[in-house]
Amino acid sequence: MKLVKNIAILFLFVPLLVIVSCDDGLVEINENPNGVESSVVDPNLLISSVMTGLATSTTSRGYAGDTGAGAQYTQKDSWSSNRYDWETGSIWNSNYGLLRTNKVAYERAVELGLPFHEGVTLILKSMLFGNLTDYYGDIPYTQALQGNDLEGERPAYDTQETVYKGIIADLETASGLLGASSYEGVIADQDVFYGGDASKWQKLANSLALRYYMRLSEKLPAYAEAGVTSTLAKPLISEIDDELVLSYIGGIDSQSWPNSGQFGTASDFYRVKPCTTITDKLKELEDPRIAVWFAPVAVPTKVVPAAEVPGGGDIAEEDGIRYINEETLAANNYAIYSPATYAADVQADKKLIDTSSVYVGLPVAVSSIDPYEYNLNAEGSRGGTNAYVSRMNEIFNQKDDGGNLLKSRLFSFAELSFLKAEAAIRGWGSDAEGNYLAGIQASFDAWGISDDYATYITNPGVVFDGTLEIVMEQKWIANMFNGDEAYMDWRRTGLPDLSAGPFAREDVMPLRFIYPSDELDNNSANNSVGAASLEETSYGSTDPDDSPYSRPWIVQGVSNPW
Repeated sequence: MKLVKNIAILFLFVPLLVIVSCDDGLVEINENPNGVESSVVDPNLLISSVMTGLATSTTSRGYAGDTGAGAQYTQKDSWSSNRYDWETGSIWNSNYGLLRTNKVAYERAVELGLPFHEGVTLILKSMLFGNLTDYYGDIPYTQALQGNDLEGERPAYDTQETVYKGIIADLETASGLLGASSYEGVIADQDVFYGGDASKWQKLANSLALRYYMRLSEKLPAYAEAGVTSTLAKPLISEIDDELVLSYIGGIDSQSWPNSGQFGTASDFYRVKPCTTITDKLKELEDPRIAVWFAPVAVPTKVVPAAEVPGGGDIAEEDGIRYINEETLAANNYAIYSPATYAADVQADKKLIDTSSVYVGLPVAVSSIDPYEYNLNAEGSRGGTNAYVSRMNEIFNQKDDGGNLLKSRLFSFAELSFLKAEAAIRGWGSDAEGNYLAGIQASFDAWGISDDYATYITNPGVVFDGTLEIVMEQKWIANMFNGDEAYMDWRRTGLPDLSAGPFAREDVMPLRFIYPSDELDNNSANNSVGAASLEETSYGSTDPDDSPYSRPWIVQGVSNPW
């Protein structure tokens, strides 16, 4: 199995020759008087900007975004409460901006008779609209990019069902467009994902259709089953070299991993900490990916008898180890961290001590204010200076190319394998175990630890047991840093069983982003129709209708995730 090639993000610097205005919602499209007219622009020059914008925003949400969309892979340890106090996120304006650029590229492709570019822009359109409807529910879709053609009217909202089915239809059209053996007008260097390889784009189109059919598995099971079974017969991503990725090569800020700290302040990197949701699971499964993603804690903590504490006090450090007198735990209102009891201990106002000898994560919503004091951090300063909680592995600080590991992973071979395993468990495909194991293998290969695979799959909790739970757990681990997919899988299946944390806004995790204020101000009539489609829940009583805890169509009438 080949390792994915290292594709540089060189085209972040290609000028965006057609610039669109976001100042007036989705209505007006303005042309840059200093750039090339949209009627003559080369679509090659536009699609690279759309690709890089999509890739970098996806990784930012999955790694260090304050929205919590990272599905509990990381937490921030200062100036962040990690409360799941979701608002709009930044995805609305950024995605619609990219969609407008992509529309110009699509129209030029049609005008010039370039089916390769037409197919690629349909795929990019599907991914961008997919993000939007995933997070918001009903959105402007069929009228969203018509601009002045609306003659002053504001774009109407389409139902979430319409958007999902439109996405799938576009992907199937794209697959047909990308089935030829050769194409004219392709500038391979401008295709920062696949270098102009149409066969890989076709596999991606089909694989994305599989993703979105499965997205509807709980809401529209019969529709999903028919789509999944037909799509499984088409060319799909079949190896790591087919993955949709973009490498972060470092050197300058725009080519570096989010929050790397190399071009801002050191605290940008140090504030991001591993979350105990993932570290606890990796330790339980003896998963070697933990050493790739996280750094050992700088100062381990041991709770010991009084006689073993240097100097005989309650707490002391010696030779890089901190010792705490076990006989004074109760008097100091301390509790030793345990995944099963930590929330109750925090709510009882106890201070947690994590005695993990190697990897210490930051629990979800562990503080009502800021979590920088977690694990008895005596420094009392913010900016990630807690020596008693692990940091991210230094590769994410991007002082070099990260050993070719740092990639925006938008669609991996691991994800495709787990989708096929899930389909088989549901009776919609075959070889659940083989695809499950292929998913694990692909993740290990991608992170450079192929030699550990054979041992890992024999570990308790990893051996295939035929359940959806084990498939979704491994898919969640493999989706590390693709927080969008990890979160959408959780919302669809309730797996893995993620807790919002003791100081979260509500007792459950939210289901969506709320609409941005610009839409309420500038497109209020249509926005009110979209908001009215949401189903109020007991958790959204403080902000009915347009609430993070209201159910969009896709989770109405289903039991998951709560």
